[in-house]
Amino acid sequence: MLQVYDRALSKNFFAEPSPEGHWSKNFAALSIHRRKDWAVTVKGFNRFVWDFEGTQKENAHGIFQSHGAMLIANSEESLKAHNVSEGWDWTKIPGATTMNLTLQETLLNEARHFSPQSHAGGVTFKGPEPFSDGAFGMDLHQPDYQFLNRNPHPNIKLSFKKSVFFYQNLLVCLGSNITVQNGGDRVAQTTLFQDRLQNASSAPAQVERKDKTGKIDYISIVDTKGNSYFIPRSSVSSLKFLSANQTSQTPSTKPSVGYYATAWLEHRSPNGYYEYAVYVNTPSYPQPADVFWEYHNRYPYEKPYKVLKQDHEAHVVKFEVTPARWTWLEPFYSYVIFMSKPTLPVGPITEVTNQSRIMIDEDDMYVYLSISYPDLNFPVSNELKALRDIGDTEMFYMESKEVEVNVTLTTNVNKVVQTVVHGLPDGHGYVPEVRVEPLSSHGSPKRNKIVFANLKNGFSVEIKLSK
Repeated sequence: MLQVYDRALSKNFFAEPSPEGHWSKNFAALSIHRRKDWAVTVKGFNRFVWDFEGTQKENAHGIFQSHGAMLIANSEESLKAHNVSEGWDWTKIPGATTMNLTLQETLLNEARHFSPQSHAGGVTFKGPEPFSDGAFGMDLHQPDYQFLNRNPHPNIKLSFKKSVFFYQNLLVCLGSNITVQNGGDRVAQTTLFQDRLQNASSAPAQVERKDKTGKIDYISIVDTKGNSYFIPRSSVSSLKFLSANQTSQTPSTKPSVGYYATAWLEHRSPNGYYEYAVYVNTPSYPQPADVFWEYHNRYPYEKPYKVLKQDHEAHVVKFEVTPARWTWLEPFYSYVIFMSKPTLPVGPITEVTNQSRIMIDEDDMYVYLSISYPDLNFPVSNELKALRDIGDTEMFYMESKEVEVNVTLTTNVNKVVQTVVHGLPDGHGYVPEVRVEPLSSHGSPKRNKIVFANLKNGFSVEIKLSK
């Protein structure tokens, strides 16, 4: 590889700059977040994007690979940590919320299922920053899987709501309403990482921080790629960590063994929840992870992030410190809305009329707001449950129906001065219709309703509003 690099330089060939930004690919229920030479991807599925492809001999255990799987790729070496041919545990996919089934219990009669819930997708937001950030949300109700006879709980059902908020090199991961039905002793679990190790001595260590009474404030763990995971007090009791040999076998292979370090959060109670954050290994940023987490834990006001709401209606996070510059900032907010007209916490938005993903920021002169309705909203003939339900209409008509979403702001704004559509293909011709409608009453401050009249195709529509 070094020889190829030297030859390219000798001919004055240079690599193009690494792309930096955030991309919401809602046609695949996929979010991509990249800075310089690292990237993070999160994958879901919904009523128009199926879960996984496979047969009983190929990718037979892929049932959970779209349950919010999150890959943090720091380098080529980081991909070796996910060696699925050497002892990989297919029920503990990093980032995914899954069930603790055995490998044999994950086998299905067929692949390619759609979720009866539509909520899986993200939003892209640039605002006043040089590079874009984003948010991803997923509301899963497990499809009607037909397990093979080896599963003692053929009617087992998993449901959950989850979100990932991306801000620079900080990832905030939330889950709520996690439930396993008809599963006997089977429980739900959310995996932080599963990394293959060279030997037992290279296993990551847990670092506990305690308060004056001896109670654990938080635990941090660094994976093999140098990424640091922050588990706050509310989720510490759910944390499980194992460093050991694992054995795996697919229907078409012999048993394989590998030494792994795995961390996960276990959800045994109905309507389980979790919170954790990840500080992606970025040497160019001013503060190391341990300083970042200690600051976050110690100060009650200007925190890198605050979870404002985490329930069946919405997940809402507020950011107050920028990791890249290590300075306080005018707080900005990120919303994953799961239902129409949720009760929202105090902030710049008081009402949203439909499920959506929103990020909003402001300065002295402008309000910046980006929104997506991630559901593709295709005019299908019938509800899609599996591949066999796709007919001519679904195969050849791929234009989503338009949806209106109204967002009510607390800040008084005048007009839309700029509109950008993130992810719009060249020549598509989509023009968003956005208008500002005043809402005022006697004795009340002026407010505004922003009407997004024709959201479609999962595009992120970002507007700049003058105050």
